[in-house]
Amino acid sequence: MDTSKLRSLFLTSLLATFVSCGPTEQGGEKEAGNSVAEFVPLEGTNWQLVQLEVAGGFVFTPEEPGKYVLNFRSENRLTGTSDCNRITGSWQQESATLRFEPFSATKSLCVPGSLHNYLALNLGAVVTHTFRDGHMIMTTTTEGVEIEFEALE
Repeated sequence: MDTSKLRSLFLTSLLATFVSCGPTEQGGEKEAGNSVAEFVPLEGTNWQLVQLEVAGGFVFTPEEPGKYVLNFRSENRLTGTSDCNRITGSWQQESATLRFEPFSATKSLCVPGSLHNYLALNLGAVVTHTFRDGHMIMTTTTEGVEIEFEALE
């Protein structure tokens, strides 16, 4: 094969690779199963824990999600439950930024298997949040940590 045919074959392959890796439609909607809302005001909403992913890729799912609830009250007041403990504090939301300052939780000893310690430790370190398919995904200052909540009606 001569050089010009090899070059042409290479460029055609390269172009096909770029086309297959790019978006299928410009300006189109995202798939329904992966839709992301840009901003949802949290005031007056209530959320229960779906799962908690910690550093190392370990994923914890609560046996009773209703025991892990966040209530975003008016005037930026936060209340909630974390298994056998109560959560209180303040919340600040601006675009994708979310912070809980100050944040506190009671320190009752919950039954073995409780996610309270993981949740309380990581909620205090939340820095961002996104919304996907009716769920709120919070990320923290620790890489690999995601806390997923679903809205309570």
